[in-house]
Amino acid sequence: MTMNLHKISLLSAAVFTMAAASAQYNQSISVDGKYVPEVFRLDRINSFPKQVKFSLETTPLTYDGKSVPAAFAPRLLPLPATGWRDSRDFSDSRGYLELGAGSWLNSTLSAGYRFIDKPGTTLGIRLQHNSTSLWKPEISEQMKDTKMYRYDESIGIYGAHDFNGKGRLQGAVDWHIGNFNYYGYDPQWKAYDKAASDNAPKAPTQTLNDLSVRLGWQSPDKPDNISWNAQAGVRYFKYRSTYIPELSVDTYSKQIGWLGCVRGGSETDINISGGIHFPTSTKSTIGIDLNADIIRYVHPARTDQYYPPIYHTYSMVTLTPYYSFSRDRLLVRIGADIDLAFNAKNYDYYELRGDGNYSFFHIAPDIKLDYLAGPVAFYLHALGGSRLNTLAGNYELDYYQSPALGSTRPVYSPLDGSLGATFGPFSGFSAGIDFAFRISRGEYLGGWYQEWLNRRGSVAPGLPETIFIDNAERDLSYSYSNAQRYNIHGFSIGARAAYDLGKIIKLEAKGNYQPQNGTSGYFNGYDRPRWTASISAETNPWSTLKLKLAYDYRGVRNIYTMGSYNGGLISDAEALVSRRLPDITYLNFGASYGITSNFNVWIQADNLLNRHDELLPGLPQLGVRLAAGFGMTF
Repeated sequence: MTMNLHKISLLSAAVFTMAAASAQYNQSISVDGKYVPEVFRLDRINSFPKQVKFSLETTPLTYDGKSVPAAFAPRLLPLPATGWRDSRDFSDSRGYLELGAGSWLNSTLSAGYRFIDKPGTTLGIRLQHNSTSLWKPEISEQMKDTKMYRYDESIGIYGAHDFNGKGRLQGAVDWHIGNFNYYGYDPQWKAYDKAASDNAPKAPTQTLNDLSVRLGWQSPDKPDNISWNAQAGVRYFKYRSTYIPELSVDTYSKQIGWLGCVRGGSETDINISGGIHFPTSTKSTIGIDLNADIIRYVHPARTDQYYPPIYHTYSMVTLTPYYSFSRDRLLVRIGADIDLAFNAKNYDYYELRGDGNYSFFHIAPDIKLDYLAGPVAFYLHALGGSRLNTLAGNYELDYYQSPALGSTRPVYSPLDGSLGATFGPFSGFSAGIDFAFRISRGEYLGGWYQEWLNRRGSVAPGLPETIFIDNAERDLSYSYSNAQRYNIHGFSIGARAAYDLGKIIKLEAKGNYQPQNGTSGYFNGYDRPRWTASISAETNPWSTLKLKLAYDYRGVRNIYTMGSYNGGLISDAEALVSRRLPDITYLNFGASYGITSNFNVWIQADNLLNRHDELLPGLPQLGVRLAAGFGMTF
């Protein structure tokens, strides 16, 4: 069932049975559409640890930015190719508990309960555990005993209260702690001194802390009254360590190793957002939205007196004035996104420096036109704006990202447009097509941190070793720095089709074509796939049994970086070089059986094709994964 997000309150819907494989199907609804990513989030709910989360933005017909969903994904799609935020399951049960375990000592535990569960008041808690610890990637002989391990623990407390129709106050506190190792560690270079080289190399470890607090107010949304909303929040995100090749003495943990270690980067993000909306008639409104982030970033540094940490405060304020109206079947919103950025900087390792090429003022359109003609609808959106470059934001694209920022400059998109149509449902059949075009200025080259630990500045496999320039052949070297930025523009063509016969069978297929070639392309993750697709089939032959088969594809992938020769950067026209990554192909199967109306058991088999392809350089994935467990609601 599809509906706008404003019809669902995150906190009143909140305690959910997360996995599609284990939900109580007579007690939940699915919501399809595009969702605004939650700035303050728990880690992905009810899913075994995945090496990286890829995100592909698509634009549906309906939209609403007043509320955000919880950040979790269906279990049966461990790496959805077309965007892991494209569906949600909500449960109306007051409490839930789910436990599962599988191969490689993968385990998951989800639990939650609403202590107060009244129409106007909600207070609850949610818990989440995900871990894996036994798989050996066997990358090389010297690292053959290295095991991949990862533990993610999350806890959240949320609440909301409706003040007799005068408005709704809601808030939440979330804490996520992660502990993992860089399991792809396979150093291709000798230690800086003999003391370090005498020790056997070990995969470096990492801990991250992610704590957020937020509180918001929403006034009643009545057609003839002024409405407003406001939210304030604080998010603290920190890595324990930053590992650096060539530094042999670990001044932070006091260990001697092949990698030097300094304190990890950290940031505190104070966010204030809100909006006010003035109805000018029963069918039109003028309004303005505001979002402001003030970020205190601590750049990694040695713990001795010679290299103290760098403390840097930067901010961005976004104002979005608009006018919206509806005429019969036409919905129109005309506005502009005005971004003001202050004190954004680039970093050398121990130095903060400005970049005079970045303007503090940017503007982009905020225009949406939708035409609804019964079961057929058309839309044209011209959007844009700036995106902050933060540790917390980059974590969404690469779990194993560099623990330090190379720059705090935002990414600016003067245009992010889309044109599309949706059809249906007609006797259970529905479809949609979408064409999108986006310009991104100052996009970052990420995804290389593991390879940097392995290769230092040497040439990683798949990258060119020399370049012919200035009438001579030059040797190339690479820093794999996440401070490297480039401009990119390109288009995306997407299609979706679904057929729903209720419990008999549900079929869905969707895919996107996004040609990529250096600065020409549609940014859809650090691996820049040309093709993304997913196909799923689901059946509920009787009320207590549910089966689902899903296939995911992410193909023709290339990750980019910049090279240098003799200390000089290659010219802009030749700077971007790419490494081909293997296609990602997932085939997954799951089944759940309801023993009672509130208790079910489930089994799951992921990656049935047993692919061990790299998700990002130096990060192979697990093969076949089998798991089983149970879930209950109460």
